Amino acid sequence: MDRVNYLFYQLFLKIKYEKRRYFLYVLSFYVGLLLPTCCIANTRSVEQVIYYTTFKGMEDSFQVDWLSRTFNTIKLDKEISYSISAFYEESFPEWENQYVSIKGIDESYFYPLPKIEGRTFSKKELQEGKDVCLMNKQYARMHACEIGDMIQIRDKRLKVIGLIDNSVYSGMIIPYQTMLNVYKEEKDIQFSGTFFCENELQKQKRIDEVIEQIKEKDNHADILGVTEGEELYKNALYTKIQWRIVRGMCALVAILFFMINETIVLMAKAKKERKIMGINLALGATERDIKYCLFFETLLVTLLAVFLVMITLRPLAKLASLEHIIILDSMVIVETVILAVWACEILTWIIVSRIKKENIADMVRTTRDI
Repeated sequence: MDRVNYLFYQLFLKIKYEKRRYFLYVLSFYVGLLLPTCCIANTRSVEQVIYYTTFKGMEDSFQVDWLSRTFNTIKLDKEISYSISAFYEESFPEWENQYVSIKGIDESYFYPLPKIEGRTFSKKELQEGKDVCLMNKQYARMHACEIGDMIQIRDKRLKVIGLIDNSVYSGMIIPYQTMLNVYKEEKDIQFSGTFFCENELQKQKRIDEVIEQIKEKDNHADILGVTEGEELYKNALYTKIQWRIVRGMCALVAILFFMINETIVLMAKAKKERKIMGINLALGATERDIKYCLFFETLLVTLLAVFLVMITLRPLAKLASLEHIIILDSMVIVETVILAVWACEILTWIIVSRIKKENIADMVRTTRDI
């Protein structure tokens, strides 16, 4: 058995006979890595929000928001791409009068829909206004709703055809024409229209045309605002950058505390094993061999801690009702593993740099602090 293999065999025996102590090491690393991983997962959730609140060519569009009692107020030329959505907060008596956001979308809806358990709307259902809906999973769990169940909205019974697991769509989505049938007598419906424009010169002309049509169909309509797509897109990017900076700073502080805590833990461990290291060096082991063993040992503990973080992150988020802002995907796992390996390298370097200053004879004779 060569020198390095012997050192690893020695490490294996040490872990085998000191399982309780190594369990505490794993637990310490787990607690330290939990907050940085939460920050990374939270940043990923923001990126998903940005994805679902932007669309291709957004910079060449404009958005008009208004309150009205009249549906189908906009009729533009067929060559102009546009989409109309409607919003309403509905109280459900069977759910203890809880208010749920209802959103109606048409077949030209530009924003991407999230992954849906079940199925999404067919083109025919959107065009004809069939009695179907998509429901957020959070409400489905709260009120024991499943795919295929019927939901009563006013005088309509809608079939749940899909469940949405995304915080951007926090309520229910129904076809725009279905919303027209449900809320045709309602006075305060909020509408949002997204319109593409051929060029900047025609943009103001199109805006005036849209507002004129809204006022013509309902002279009591209240125009809430007009926003250019470029501004919406820049606001989305600015929000993403801001969120990344804040979460990055939180993660940095968490990593700093993690590094300080684990350095103290590993220094105490090295003090305990100082004599063993001295004997190994006296028997011919090099500082490089010791570094490899320390790195492997730290990496093993860290990867076990990362595994615990991954299997407990979602349950802990659900327990704290934060599952909608914690996204655990492959990118989060990769970034956390890279962070863990980087931390292992730094921690190993700190310990080895202290060992280099020691005299082998002193390490073998005494157990004073390194």
